[in-house]
Amino acid sequence: MKTRVPATAGQTLLIIDDEPEICTALATALNERGRHIIVCRDAEAAQFVIERFPITHVLTDIRLTGPFRFEGLDIIDQVKRHSPTASVVVLTGHSTDELQKEARKRGALSVLQKPASIEEIEQFLPHPENDGESMLTILPSIDEILDGGLLATQFQPLVWIEQPKHAVGFEALTRVRTESPLANPEVLFRYAQAKNRVVDLELAAAANSLKSGRELVDIGFISINAHPLVFTEIDRFCDGIINAAADAGVSPARLVLEITEQAPLPELRRVEAAATILRSHGVRFAFDDLGTAYSHLPSIAAVRPSYLKISQHFGTSCEANPSHRKIIENVQALAASFSSEVVLEGIETKETATFARETGIRFGQGYFYSRPAESSELVARYG
Repeated sequence: MKTRVPATAGQTLLIIDDEPEICTALATALNERGRHIIVCRDAEAAQFVIERFPITHVLTDIRLTGPFRFEGLDIIDQVKRHSPTASVVVLTGHSTDELQKEARKRGALSVLQKPASIEEIEQFLPHPENDGESMLTILPSIDEILDGGLLATQFQPLVWIEQPKHAVGFEALTRVRTESPLANPEVLFRYAQAKNRVVDLELAAAANSLKSGRELVDIGFISINAHPLVFTEIDRFCDGIINAAADAGVSPARLVLEITEQAPLPELRRVEAAATILRSHGVRFAFDDLGTAYSHLPSIAAVRPSYLKISQHFGTSCEANPSHRKIIENVQALAASFSSEVVLEGIETKETATFARETGIRFGQGYFYSRPAESSELVARYG
């Protein structure tokens, strides 16, 4: 007997398969008005979608990383936690009675043997009642991001607050050319971390940033963000940064590495060792988003950064917030003890810029001065 699935006013169909050809074929065949199709190539990307979208239907491969794992079963569990009423159909090249039983136990409607026909799949996928436009969202895999030319870089200037028409440096902001959740940098790095590819992503981003911004080094330094996990692979990361600078024709002395607070830093000796290697080539350091998450005070002492950047969370409209002003004063005192300069992020108004100047902060960054822009635009403006 065929399983009947109720009609759905608006559908969000998640397709998960590690074979791009299968994903494309399914998305093309199932494209229909009123249906939003989201395509993922691995379980890690699918997890971010499941957490963020109200999924109504799922079509997932059972094996996504090789013959010995059954990630499709875990995906069923995740879907049922976040979207309990979603219909899940599993595809597999090796269906067994045990697999059928386990998938249904977890909440799947059916397990279909590959290659399944569109007619078989559509038994569990009713026509949408909503006649809105169809949508297709494809999340690129980590390899497509790194090797497919999907990385793009814009730059935001760090200016002298006393003379804001003069930029002292430019922060590289890397994005992915995709209309998917991975366009969000936070999601992108969480995805890379889930795939154990943070160092690969940071090195690819650094190479792209240095090539894109090579003309900016005649004006000021280029600052590149560094996720704390890069210090788990010191030699590869340090060699990669120096090689990327050489390939772009950029002196390492024009490079500032911004250590972010996206995660706890590893053992202090690793951070100190990496800083020693890179500093020997002329690379300088900054600590980014200071005060937002993890305490990096021991590492600040070890690295001796040139800049301490106060998070925009505390910078924006700080002149009207006594608590934020106190935090800024404390960071200024900390910077003075290490002979570091303070950079106030999140300056969006004249009032905040005036406060920063009167407080003795020399460098600022924010929309009041410039939004992120292409390097050519910034060369024309500040060169």
